[in-house]
Amino acid sequence: MSETEMVFNLFEDGSGNLTNIGDAMRAAGSAPTDEEIAALPSSMDMAAFTEACGSIVTPGKDELLAAFEVFDMHGNGFIALTELQHVMKNLGEGMDEAMLKNLEAASGVDKEGQVSIRHVVDVLTQGF
Repeated sequence: MSETEMVFNLFEDGSGNLTNIGDAMRAAGSAPTDEEIAALPSSMDMAAFTEACGSIVTPGKDELLAAFEVFDMHGNGFIALTELQHVMKNLGEGMDEAMLKNLEAASGVDKEGQVSIRHVVDVLTQGF
């Protein structure tokens, strides 16, 4: 049984269909946006779920590193935690306060309030 099938079986509603598709896709290792989830049907079977998971393009570590390096003002591989939180809250999908607190806890903030961009990308891509 594949990982996608195992996730489907965990999330299916007893009728052979999924209704909480976004959470199931994330558990299967995909990273769909809210817009991508909204474009999906409200319920899907195993075949449709497998196809949907395969259609989501998840950025790799190199792409994420390049994106975050734009905010590395000193070229040293670090970003201020406050700036990271601002970026993660206001760009793209946006993180809520609970997610930002979790990111802060996992970021490994140093005594100067800086976090390693490489470490943040590792944390964000854990499991993908």
